[in-house]
Amino acid sequence: MELNYRGRCWKFGDNVGVDGDMMPLEFALQRETRLDVLAPYAMTGLDPDFPQKVRSHDIVVGGKRFAQGNPHIQGLLGLAAHNVGLVCESIPRGSLRNALNAGLPLLPACPGITQRLESGDELEVDFRSGRVRNLTQNWEQTFDPLPAALLDIILAGGWQPALKRRVEEMLARGAAQPT
Repeated sequence: MELNYRGRCWKFGDNVGVDGDMMPLEFALQRETRLDVLAPYAMTGLDPDFPQKVRSHDIVVGGKRFAQGNPHIQGLLGLAAHNVGLVCESIPRGSLRNALNAGLPLLPACPGITQRLESGDELEVDFRSGRVRNLTQNWEQTFDPLPAALLDIILAGGWQPALKRRVEEMLARGAAQPT
């Protein structure tokens, strides 16, 4: 996985809810986590055609409290299934953890970002350095990136692949095997 994305901006406002806006609640109730099942429903509460229009390496831009509500992972898995990045003004702690668990590249604290761009703008985001470039409007700004340890989880593809890699590394070093 890479941490440099270039694609179209998909701007959403403040208070986007995990359940209903990002993903129908039924998938959380069913505890569905298969990406191929979730992908066709990503963001359909706000844009019913989003799954058909979005492309790999596009950037979802959210306002304040993006992914608010119950910290269900399904909406964030739906975004990860489309291989998009996320840049938002703020995100609740539980949803931040779920974005990491889903392996979704993100910049979680970009104050004022929604005033600097529009849906359809061509963006370039370096999630490692925190640099956001709006190629359409010719500006750039750098925000605080995630710490390296969290970027490693994203680079691994989420919590499950990251855990598997850590266990394999421990076993390769001769660490005691679990009993």
